[in-house]
Amino acid sequence: MIGAVLRGIRRVLPRLYRLAVVLAAALLMHQQHQRLRAQRDTALTVKQARSLFPTAARLGPRTPPHNIQTVQDADGRQLGLVFHTSPEADDILGYTGPSNVLVALDPTGRVTGAALLSSEDTADHVATVAKSGPFWRGFHGLTLGSPGRPEIDAVSGATLTSSGIVSAVTRRLGGTTIRDSALFPTEILLVEVQLLLPEARSLTAHPAREGVQQVKDAQGTLIAHALRTSPGQDHLLGYQGPTDTLILLDAKAETVRALRFRKSYDNDEYLDRMLDGEAYLAQFNGWPIGKVAGLDLEEAGIEGVSGATHSSWALVEGVRRRLHAFLADRDRPPPPFPVSPRQFGLFFLTLGGLMMSFTKLRGQAHLRIAWQILLVLYLGLLTGDLLSMALFSGWAQNGVAWLPALGSLVMAGAAFLIPWSTGHQLYCHHLCPHGALQQWMQKIPLPNFAVPPKLHRLLSAVPFVLLAFVLGNVMLGLGVNNAALEAFDAYLFRVAGWSSITIAVVGLLASAVVPLAYCKYGCPTGLLLKFLRSRGANDRLGSRDLLAGGLLLTAGALYLLP
Repeated sequence: MIGAVLRGIRRVLPRLYRLAVVLAAALLMHQQHQRLRAQRDTALTVKQARSLFPTAARLGPRTPPHNIQTVQDADGRQLGLVFHTSPEADDILGYTGPSNVLVALDPTGRVTGAALLSSEDTADHVATVAKSGPFWRGFHGLTLGSPGRPEIDAVSGATLTSSGIVSAVTRRLGGTTIRDSALFPTEILLVEVQLLLPEARSLTAHPAREGVQQVKDAQGTLIAHALRTSPGQDHLLGYQGPTDTLILLDAKAETVRALRFRKSYDNDEYLDRMLDGEAYLAQFNGWPIGKVAGLDLEEAGIEGVSGATHSSWALVEGVRRRLHAFLADRDRPPPPFPVSPRQFGLFFLTLGGLMMSFTKLRGQAHLRIAWQILLVLYLGLLTGDLLSMALFSGWAQNGVAWLPALGSLVMAGAAFLIPWSTGHQLYCHHLCPHGALQQWMQKIPLPNFAVPPKLHRLLSAVPFVLLAFVLGNVMLGLGVNNAALEAFDAYLFRVAGWSSITIAVVGLLASAVVPLAYCKYGCPTGLLLKFLRSRGANDRLGSRDLLAGGLLLTAGALYLLP
């Protein structure tokens, strides 16, 4: 009995060791990357600001709640505002990591330009997004505090990277409600609502819309909604400073019932002129909120208060933008189904790969060829969602964007766990488009080249060297593009770099005379999956396991070094 238990432990011990090595390496990469990121100086410089403000001479301090900075020229004149998306939006990932975007605004908070500062995403994807003029122009006209739902088309071939950038910019513009205001910390009070609506008896937070209060009477009936322009519009200055305004809507949240001045840092004299008799605010009573949100003061014939033109404009503009944000939130369509058709396609391919691996379907030549054609066309050329060290190292460093990458995550999980638990090499044999193309290259009527033993041993070390380089690249923070070390990015030919394309082409040409030449002599991803593969009942720890352990110890030493 004891002998059987010991034999069972001996059989599973090598597999547990290999899995532990891979998980420990991923953990070290994550911890080291987060440490290196925390050590970087993310403060904006005047030189960076000049890419969008050519005459910028100095930057003001980061001002809450949006953490924006003013931009001034050499004479001290304010040119506009500027912010960047890091570190506030570093948790929003593209394909393999976050991007840091510089956003320029005019003094009223309207976006006038955006540019990429840096990115931890795949370099080829980032380069394609960076040079897409229409993509960056799509941000123009969005406003701080009320960005709405920007309809900015993703960049073809770099969908996840560009979508991540849009989400990061939208969040920093105020897509996610900012709760606190350093300038106007007092939340809406019942007593001030009662000045406009005497029958009000209670305020309760709206269950679905942050920053909105439900106003109820003595019987608990909903009679109005209350919201304010702060903190979203704290950046919007009148003559001297911002103003916080109470907005009271009807019970259906469709029309404006009343507006009320709360507090301001603007010029007292101008405020007195603007609020004398409160006629200026009362003119909007009864207006549909859509009309106010889309208001053009000149077209509507609304003039500013004489002697306080800029202050009165800022107050109305703050109300307009707050209602614009309210409408964007209220009319937001229900979220789409969290799993996209693209991810369902990857689920289907993973399931198909399992069937090809574990059933007799792989023995049917016509079906196998049809399956390989599907892999090349869909997984390769259409989506480009091949597994790679660039993908794995990106996940290890930054985590996984679970829903956008769910299909790839399922495929990767199967690619790791199936060979580890059963010995079936699922991905390399039945899912990789590059492997399928290499098999097709063998159909070319050329004599195979017998690789000499010494050259074979030398070339067989190349995948291990590349794998070690990927680990060292992350641990040392070298910043080398890991996608350039493999062939797989070439399938996204619209965005691929020449290194990936060259490796892919050379590997395919070599496979015409050396079966699966790239798999044998150039693929670190394949080596990683092969390392985890169970060898069955006779599985033992060997030289590869010792090398992997040494590589892990080296990575640990790099992490412990100051």
